[in-house]
Amino acid sequence: MVFSDFGVNLARIRIKAKLSAYELSLRIGKDASYIHKVESGKINISLKTILDICEVLSIEPAELFKSK
Repeated sequence: MVFSDFGVNLARIRIKAKLSAYELSLRIGKDASYIHKVESGKINISLKTILDICEVLSIEPAELFKSK
């Protein structure tokens, strides 16, 4: 697993849930640019933020870590 896999998974799941990066960012209390940076693999993400995202997307954290 590489960071880009995590970001690609997040983007895919977010889009499938019909949420924009902006909408997701509002729900987790982050800036939209933060979501874009995570999805592009430019920054690391905290466990708390992963759990917040999973709650919003109604998924288990493992779904974000699946390799291609």
